[in-house]
Amino acid sequence: MAGTGRRGWRARRWVVGAVALGLAAAAGCGGAGGVTMGPARPARPPTTTTTVAPPTTSTTHSRAVTVGRSFAVGVVSTEYVDSSRPTSASGSYPGAPSRTFPVTVWYPAAGTPGPAGTATPDATPDRGDGPYPLVFFAHGYAVTPEFSVELLTRWAAAGYVVAAPTFPLLSGLPAGPDHVDYAKSFADTTFVLTSLLQPTTGAPGSSLMAGLVDPGRIALAGHSDGEAVAFGTGFLVCCRDRRVTSVIALAGILGNVNAPVVTDSGLPILHLTGTADEFQSYDRAVAWDRENLGAPHWTIGLIGGTHAPPYRDPTSPYFAGVVSMSVAFLDGTLKDRPDRLDAISAAVAAEPRLFRQES
Repeated sequence: MAGTGRRGWRARRWVVGAVALGLAAAAGCGGAGGVTMGPARPARPPTTTTTVAPPTTSTTHSRAVTVGRSFAVGVVSTEYVDSSRPTSASGSYPGAPSRTFPVTVWYPAAGTPGPAGTATPDATPDRGDGPYPLVFFAHGYAVTPEFSVELLTRWAAAGYVVAAPTFPLLSGLPAGPDHVDYAKSFADTTFVLTSLLQPTTGAPGSSLMAGLVDPGRIALAGHSDGEAVAFGTGFLVCCRDRRVTSVIALAGILGNVNAPVVTDSGLPILHLTGTADEFQSYDRAVAWDRENLGAPHWTIGLIGGTHAPPYRDPTSPYFAGVVSMSVAFLDGTLKDRPDRLDAISAAVAAEPRLFRQES
């Protein structure tokens, strides 16, 4: 949607279909290689492994979750294993017959909110406003979800369950790193989503997560190579997961995922990318969005913004705006509050030296 994006939103109410796998065969999905980023702090290790049953076939929407409240944040780690697909060999790593996904989950917790960016391990969830919408986050090249913890905890504090898997090889674990294999990563995303929606009894964090997520309100988000993972799983003809309600893409050219796009799905997307991104052409990113994205979409330029700091570093001049725009987008698309979408344009207008709305 060009401009504010409000008319296309009000013309349609986003209703997600039944919770079904919704993933077409990924053969033929491919694209350009990812970008290179520095090392991340190590993520908190998981404690066990679970195998997840097939998805259920029904969903219900919760009442609208509170907007504008700041929650305390809890964090729990779990791990899911897809025994049906192998992990490829990489360098000295011989490969494996399965694919393993450590997952970190941040969630609204009971109690008084702590300093921004902090989370309490295994804290009691605040179920008073739940179940909560789910934000699935895909990390970039050679990092783990911990690289983006400042942003992810702020989303949780705004009333979202935020789940971030560590992707094999892309993260550099158990060997590598290696750039994203898009077809595998789209299937990985759908597998982890299904696992999160059906936490196995007795698995780490299962008692905390049980009933905490609204399966009808799901956003995909990602940074760098993870942007391609989130966008592809939401929009590609080959690989889209129909459970997805909206997408946030951070730092990159969406057209790097070289496969046909569903342009008339009505799926809302917020794309933030820097004019000084050292790995991706800003002009190409904007041109591709204008040519290929249907309504409603928001493409926001970070004037002078580079590839990583604006989305992960609270001292970056862009970070507060990234948080406010992304939370407004999530509120508008996942919490039945379309009026909150006006805050995206308002944040741009408030900082014209930092942000530019392209579409």
